Amino acid sequence: MEKLFRAVDEPVPGDFSRLWVDESRGFVANWYAKADHIPDPEECRRRVGAHMPEMLGLFDTLAGFAGDDPAMIAALAGIDPPPLIPAGCTVRAFTQPRPTMLRNYDFHPDATSAIILRTGWCGRGVLGMSEGVSGLLDGVNDAGLAAALTFGGRHVYGSGFSIVQIIRYLLQVAGDVVDAEEVLHRVPCAWAHNVIVQDKSGKSLRAELAPDRAPLVGAGNAVANHQADVAPQPDSARRLDTACTLVDDAETARAVFVEGLLRKQDFDDWLGTLYTAEYVPGEGKAAFHWRDGSWDQSLTQFDPGERRVVYPA
Repeated sequence: MEKLFRAVDEPVPGDFSRLWVDESRGFVANWYAKADHIPDPEECRRRVGAHMPEMLGLFDTLAGFAGDDPAMIAALAGIDPPPLIPAGCTVRAFTQPRPTMLRNYDFHPDATSAIILRTGWCGRGVLGMSEGVSGLLDGVNDAGLAAALTFGGRHVYGSGFSIVQIIRYLLQVAGDVVDAEEVLHRVPCAWAHNVIVQDKSGKSLRAELAPDRAPLVGAGNAVANHQADVAPQPDSARRLDTACTLVDDAETARAVFVEGLLRKQDFDDWLGTLYTAEYVPGEGKAAFHWRDGSWDQSLTQFDPGERRVVYPA
């Protein structure tokens, strides 16, 4: 079992985004066929303008690539996504030897884009693991802020934005955890998800988002796949306990994520660790780790190309 990871530099939406939209049409059509209602393009534009006004120009550009395709336009806006198999994931923020975020993304190789994308959209530099053309699973921006998501452990779905679109928006507009907290309180999330945000000062916050209640946002440095108001699954509780008890040293903890107790190999159940991301917000740096190697990237020194990663069958 293997996955091709690609690193792409696109300062403004262009040929790569247009190609990705075209390549995604089949998946998006099948996915949104499960929806009770597909918001029309005018509704999508109105809701982006209401909740993410800074992204309206970007939305217009990407929607232009989609043409007359309401499902694709809704997916690009991240509005009211239909249910999808949830991922797992573990995230922990550290302050030593410098502010650093480590995250494991747990899913199946067939169900992720595997695109490391550097953009200058809307005048801000952002680097991260892209998903859904315009969304992000995790990333860092040129203001010194990093963010990453996990599944929240509850199968609740409602009206709002996809979490990957929220992470993209947060990194486009927020400069520190205070800004990030305002975004997380304000933008409605369509599914149950957890988020860790860390800025270059080392401060971090934890957010539990859901469509059926108000966001729970406060100080915190670790999340797995459960929220405060439900009993956790044993594996999620174990991983959160492991992450919380790690010494506050990212360099020491890295091995626990890459090849230790936080690494998952249950690909038959769609929950294997696809990569470990390491973000240094104060330096705009990212590194993507696998058991057989790493790929260093940064906002100032980006390395476009491809890496093929092999996973256990």
